[in-house]
Amino acid sequence: MKYDVNKYEDVASRLQRIHAANLNLRVLTEISWHDDEFNKVCFKACLMEGDTVLATGFAMDWKAKDRGATTTNWVETAETSAIGRCIANSKHQSKFAERPSRQEMEIAASRQAEVKDTQQEPLATPKPADTHLDVLTKVVGVNEVAVNKFLLGRGQIKDGQTYRDVGGSYAKSIVEFPAKFLALAVSNNATH
Repeated sequence: MKYDVNKYEDVASRLQRIHAANLNLRVLTEISWHDDEFNKVCFKACLMEGDTVLATGFAMDWKAKDRGATTTNWVETAETSAIGRCIANSKHQSKFAERPSRQEMEIAASRQAEVKDTQQEPLATPKPADTHLDVLTKVVGVNEVAVNKFLLGRGQIKDGQTYRDVGGSYAKSIVEFPAKFLALAVSNNATH
């Protein structure tokens, strides 16, 4: 992905700008979700003024990339990106900068390169035991309540149903992008 870095504001610049405008602003971050092996993480950032939440932002990243700072500092990069997204979601976003932060665009470029790499590899033949339901069960893990609420809210299941009842095409998208799905489901549940 090619982009003009001059269009995207660095998160450090965003923080300096908002604190210069209002010394009472503060940013709180927390891990919203991570996988069992802590190889993927999703951060939530809140922009606060006193006890009032002005905006929130989420960002996800994962381990084992071979590009830039995210090779070793992927957790910190995810947190920084969440802060940048949080500021972009607030009234303090610069009207001269694009909504994504520079860090967010760097992660996007890295992810796009990884997607291209995985698309060129042949797909492994699934084992007979690995049906969509088996894989869904592994993906959902201990997050069944959050996942069921998320699917119900999206209209993918009805009252009294669980993730086991989700339609084939939606189940397939969950299996293809499990980390993204779980981050969305768990984050959505945390905000409601």
